[in-house]
Amino acid sequence: MKTKAKKKTRSDRRFLEVERLLRHYRYYKSGIVNLKKQLDYIMPGCVANYEIVEGTTGTFSIRSTTEKYAIDRIESKRALDIYEKIQEYELIVNCIEQSLESLNEEEKKFVGIRYFDGKSMKYAADVLGYSERSVFNVRNEVLQKLTISLNGVLQLLK
Repeated sequence: MKTKAKKKTRSDRRFLEVERLLRHYRYYKSGIVNLKKQLDYIMPGCVANYEIVEGTTGTFSIRSTTEKYAIDRIESKRALDIYEKIQEYELIVNCIEQSLESLNEEEKKFVGIRYFDGKSMKYAADVLGYSERSVFNVRNEVLQKLTISLNGVLQLLK
């Protein structure tokens, strides 16, 4: 007897994408902080320039303007890439935060427990005082709402 695997519907895939965004929310926030530190580190773009001074060992210095220009271009490209990633992460975080504002308090609690804290559905049901079946209904309602409000972000991440 053959069993057919249930084909994932478009809404199932969207729910999974929204859940992934919610689970990674705090990592996006820490990623923003870390990327800003990297950007601060490379943005000055200063190339150390030592010279031979009596009584010292001497140091490396780039005199060619072409080489300096190439190094500046590489640093500028890296800085631009980092800046674009910061913008992407900030967009995701801001959209998630804005979307959460549209949820009621119970739904917000559910999102916090299930996705931000990474707890099980059973644990969420116990904390919220619902049966496991009822908490699955809450989950579905939350994911339907967030799929609509995060649609633009989901399109960008494709």
